[in-house]
Amino acid sequence: MTRHAERGLLGARVTLPADEGEGYWDLTRVRDDMHVVIANFSYKEPRFEIVPGDGLVQFNFKLSGDMSLAVSRTEPLRWNRPSLLVWAQPTGVDISEWTAPSARERFIIISIRPEFLAENFLSSAGDLPPQLQPFICTKREKILYCQRPLTSQTFEITTRLINNPFSGPLSLVYTEALALELLCCAVHSFTASSGAPTEEYTERELKCLYQARTMLMRELAPPPSISKLARTVGMAKSSLTKGFKAVFGETILEYSLGCRMRHAMMLMRDRCWSVAKASEAVGYAHPTSFATAFRRHFGVPPIDVRRVKSRDNGVQPEETG
Repeated sequence: MTRHAERGLLGARVTLPADEGEGYWDLTRVRDDMHVVIANFSYKEPRFEIVPGDGLVQFNFKLSGDMSLAVSRTEPLRWNRPSLLVWAQPTGVDISEWTAPSARERFIIISIRPEFLAENFLSSAGDLPPQLQPFICTKREKILYCQRPLTSQTFEITTRLINNPFSGPLSLVYTEALALELLCCAVHSFTASSGAPTEEYTERELKCLYQARTMLMRELAPPPSISKLARTVGMAKSSLTKGFKAVFGETILEYSLGCRMRHAMMLMRDRCWSVAKASEAVGYAHPTSFATAFRRHFGVPPIDVRRVKSRDNGVQPEETG
């Protein structure tokens, strides 16, 4: 246990037993305001667990892994790509959680009271983004969740926090600071995407839009065209294009590109894939075109990701991809 009495911080590391797998959870309590879980582990065998509801709002920032959550009997939520998952599970409502074997889980969970979110990150009730409004309600009876892509900024902050370079009380202060920064980025992402269209969408239209977003997350090589998306989900191209931007805050092409770039980042960073192999996996015929798109998206060339991973592993990077 590590304490920082002046700031009301308490932390501990829980290491996974060797017979179950490898890795750890870092647990930090920030006064009574936030609970931060930093996960960096992998199980040897499939893992089933029952997760009780605590009534808090969770901001889950995932870099890698393969986990499924039983949102309902017919609707499992697979959480296996870099993404932000905002989650609210009422007290007394349990769910089952399945973690794939040998999948390297690297994520951060920040749990906060709904009142803390409203009081500290929003200046007034009128500033509350529509997609966050249900999470502020304290009388929830069912599980709520919303999944969004990680921005490059959020990806970088999450990585820094998982790789916390400090120890002792300084480590706790660092965790508090970056957890607050992550929450600011998360809330801003909803605020930035809530300013456009005021028209309402029917339940069917919203279902089609979410179906289109799921297709973009899953079909990376090649990515589906807008025409294919429209035909598959049953919407007109113009309605799909306009609605996607209004609901998710990004165009279809922007969202698709982000999914492909984050997946490529994960393949190179976590699975040690070459640049050429990663570019092919996300639908690029030529590594040079992929490298240009990757650098434009993340601000660094993909070979730098390979070099960093290679140094961590103590091996020579592949200069030719």
